[in-house]
Amino acid sequence: MDMNENKVAHAMSLKDRVHFLDIVRGFALMGIILVNYFLIVDSAKGFDLGANDVFHNLVNWFASGKFITLFSFLFGVGFMIFMDRAAQKVDSPNKLFARRLTILLGFGLLHLTFVWIGDILAYYAVAGFLLLFFYKRTAKTIGYWLIALFVIQLLTPFFTMLLNTVSSGSSGKPDFADFELISHNSRTYLASIGDRWTDMITMASSSFSTVYSMFFMFLLGVYFVKMAFFKNMEAKKTIWNRIWLICTIAFLITQSSTIIVAINPFENTLWVSIATALEQNGGLTGSMFYMSTLAMLFLHVPQLRGALMAFTKVGRMSLTCYLLHSIIGTLLFLKYGAGLVDHLQPAGTFFTAIGVYVFLVLFSTFWLKRFKYGPMEFIWRQLTYGKVNQIPKENKVKTSKSIT
Repeated sequence: MDMNENKVAHAMSLKDRVHFLDIVRGFALMGIILVNYFLIVDSAKGFDLGANDVFHNLVNWFASGKFITLFSFLFGVGFMIFMDRAAQKVDSPNKLFARRLTILLGFGLLHLTFVWIGDILAYYAVAGFLLLFFYKRTAKTIGYWLIALFVIQLLTPFFTMLLNTVSSGSSGKPDFADFELISHNSRTYLASIGDRWTDMITMASSSFSTVYSMFFMFLLGVYFVKMAFFKNMEAKKTIWNRIWLICTIAFLITQSSTIIVAINPFENTLWVSIATALEQNGGLTGSMFYMSTLAMLFLHVPQLRGALMAFTKVGRMSLTCYLLHSIIGTLLFLKYGAGLVDHLQPAGTFFTAIGVYVFLVLFSTFWLKRFKYGPMEFIWRQLTYGKVNQIPKENKVKTSKSIT
């Protein structure tokens, strides 16, 4: 028997990898870098909620909340791919995934302690444990959960309006306009470590809606895999056409609301609640519009596939590139680094983000020509699978029969 047959396919091999998902993942990271760099710079300068320059508007309208939501969707997709393959090789795929999440949580805690408060890895790890309850559920059951969660999310602004109407007192929670990330103004690196945990306590106390939306997108990714939308996409062009049409209409509705409110805010309380409900779902509609639009280009414009494949290198090294972008950004912008925050205009922040992304594309391309995995992907893989019995389940059965 060939020795390769006895090796556990710990992750998708290159020939089995769905290139489209890597394209989407790489594209999502580009948007995340843009949003995060503006967040770092703006919070260090003090949030100017009235900022109306073209670069802030571009990021606020077309990137904020959309790319991180798309990343969450891809996490749900990755969960299903991981579990399906693990189920073929080990007896306890749940334990293997739990180990994988625990390691991710460790990465997240190290990241937010020593690099940047805007970490999402720890949130992904914590919320990811809930996915274990849904792995064996049918697509129909997942669909019901998605509908219920979406309705709750859609109605939340109206519940909030009613609560504020009947409540005579203040909620006591800090207003976003008064919120400050003190770690973004730390004078020394050592001081920033303690300041990050101070920020973390404040952020964690108001993170329920973030985790809620994140988990919703996890489930949506699970649903797409259970419906096999990513399998043999060429044969499912009709289905993808419908997905794109629905996502485009939904995106236009939420995006129009966002832009109208920004330009001419509503004064009527009911219209404010409706606009808020639409705006809060802008991340969902925007992320699915971007994903389905990439699918349309991938399926209907094959001439662009070569260009789109440029995103795959970053997509395959998304964990490494995610950590690198925050290391580079904090060292460039914050006071204990180069301190560029005091010298950059919005255009400078925008083009710095694009420049860093181009660097990550070049770095990923260079690295993957020499190695099969990114450095952090390799470490994560080794820690996850290091002690797993490397004999597939079907080979275990054959081995036991031959012994008897």
